[in-house]
Amino acid sequence: MGDQEQGPPEGFKENDCGAKNTPGIFEGCRAGWRRFRWRRPRRRYSSSGRWRRVMKDLSLNTMKKMHFLLMVPMLTMGLVAASSDAQTAAARGVTQQAADLALFERKAALSKELGATHMLVTEGLPLATWEMDASDPYPMWFVHHAGLLTIFPPEELQPYVDAKYSAEVSGILQQRCEVLGKVGLKGVWNANEPEVLPEAFFTAHPELRGPRIDQPNRSRTVYFAPSVDEPETLRIYRESMQRLLKACPEVEQFNWVTIDAGSGFDWAPSLYPGINGNSNYKDRPMSDRVTGFLINAQQAARETGHEIQISLNPITARQWMVPTFSADLLDSLVRKLPRGLAVEGREGPDGRAYAGVSQEGGAGAFYPVVGIVVPSLSSGGGAAAARRMINFGDATTIDFNDRLLKFTAGKPMRTLAERVTTLRAFAASEVGEGQADNLVDVWSALNDVQQNLQVLDFGSMLRMGHVLNRWITRPMVPFPENLTAAETKDYRPFLFQAKGDEQASDLIDIQAMRMYEGWGARMLFQRTIEITLPRARRAMSLVEGIQSAAKDDATKKQWEMMGKRLQAVIYLLQSADDMVEYQAQLDRVKAMGAKPDANPVLGVQSGWDRTDLMQLARREIDTMVDLNRLLQSTKEPILDLAPTPTDETVMRLGPNITAQIKHKIDVMNAHWRDYDRLFTAPNP
Repeated sequence: MGDQEQGPPEGFKENDCGAKNTPGIFEGCRAGWRRFRWRRPRRRYSSSGRWRRVMKDLSLNTMKKMHFLLMVPMLTMGLVAASSDAQTAAARGVTQQAADLALFERKAALSKELGATHMLVTEGLPLATWEMDASDPYPMWFVHHAGLLTIFPPEELQPYVDAKYSAEVSGILQQRCEVLGKVGLKGVWNANEPEVLPEAFFTAHPELRGPRIDQPNRSRTVYFAPSVDEPETLRIYRESMQRLLKACPEVEQFNWVTIDAGSGFDWAPSLYPGINGNSNYKDRPMSDRVTGFLINAQQAARETGHEIQISLNPITARQWMVPTFSADLLDSLVRKLPRGLAVEGREGPDGRAYAGVSQEGGAGAFYPVVGIVVPSLSSGGGAAAARRMINFGDATTIDFNDRLLKFTAGKPMRTLAERVTTLRAFAASEVGEGQADNLVDVWSALNDVQQNLQVLDFGSMLRMGHVLNRWITRPMVPFPENLTAAETKDYRPFLFQAKGDEQASDLIDIQAMRMYEGWGARMLFQRTIEITLPRARRAMSLVEGIQSAAKDDATKKQWEMMGKRLQAVIYLLQSADDMVEYQAQLDRVKAMGAKPDANPVLGVQSGWDRTDLMQLARREIDTMVDLNRLLQSTKEPILDLAPTPTDETVMRLGPNITAQIKHKIDVMNAHWRDYDRLFTAPNP
């Protein structure tokens, strides 16, 4: 007789494993049952007739009870492991918060040294993961925003927001503001307002429902902001503002974006779903609506003894978009604003240019690649602003930005000649006289790369393609709709794609824009990359020369890392070109509908389009092999990666990127014969 598999005890359900309700605690315990089998006693143990009689008399229920008792220690071990995992995650969170605060303190100290007056307090806050929706990518556009109402919720809102999130983020902000108070800086708060609120809140308070604000082709659920025409909404905002300023009295400047990424005003013509809002206020002038909202926030601050300034800017309208404020409306609106409030850069009541907090520095170029700062060679700029803040970027760019800004402080940078002269002197301080000209040439080449890529920017092309559309982990195959769940697991959950499988299978369907669609787009994209790659390669070659000329190991390592990061940019540009070219050819071939010849005569050669597609696929495979080798060559960061797999999102690549790229390569290599379904196979 073979082994007998025993089932779980009576009353045991799949959900008891936590497959749906408690993931991570009992996952796979059903499989665990199968490992506990009752085996027929071997003959060498059967000499005891008493044992045989005991075995014979055992009922099935008794066996099940014994089986369950065997499993109790295993289940207990699972609970202990889960508890340990939770403790580890909590400890990791505390450690990360401490590191983030230390970085903020360092930036604050450096900002003070550079003569800054302000510092951004809302950068890099924890995501509002409670607003995420596994079935809808759209919240990823607003979960990273510092929502006034959700971080400092009044009593009416508290049942509808995550209390742990509000407490954590408000605590972080309070710590940051304490740092600012110690060094003598003021705070800047960036956000999108009026902000999206949970649907449950509007269900409970239907009179406060304002405009629908989601982009219908990028969302699966509808989202609403509150109606700021309602006095109760204004009261809620007043209370939130006062709670914020009580916790963070150093915050002085508010920069608010509207009509984008989870925000909007009732009856604005530029709302993504179309003009809409609370019908009771349809006839209220837009100028009254906007100024009432801004003045309400300013007065709330004054009631607590604080003077704040607010700059409101709608998303910049591209050619196909409707402007939020017409010229006449903007004039009317600005005249109703008191001093300290501005819309589209015009401060009330006389419309003067708004002297807000200017920003210097830069967060780095070519995301998701990190660690590359490109000083601008463009002329411009004037006297230093009275109120300034510094953008140091992340840990990979902070040191360079600090050196650059300290060196150039007070030096002439207004004209092109002055800027190049000053930057050349800075280059000499970085790499010595012998390599200074080469470093300026590096910056010149990378300025050209940035300028060329603007043609492709509907949002940064590298970010839109390789992150939001996961080109970096996504296989190029002729029939992506036939890939299995196992083959799509590394990219499909992270596509910013709110439509169906047809759109998700299209390599260039990014947020329903399809800006790189068609043969003409392929040619334009191809030409842009064609003139850009030589400039990127030129920069990398010069960096390699600087590295070779370096006289100490630390400097050599610094420039070696710069070379690796530039090489990553080159690989990502090449991959982007592969993706766009491949999809255009694939669309062309499928549109023709030609059927392959199942029995080609001797002498049939590969068609040009078959060769083109397969060569593109092979070039992509080889590029990804090279990129993977590059990423594995150093422990230093090359790409911005989430710290843990659970932190990977639509907006950020995961830490297992090299395994995911390898999986992409393997999937592509497993589907070479799929091309025979499109083309007649050559028979030379």
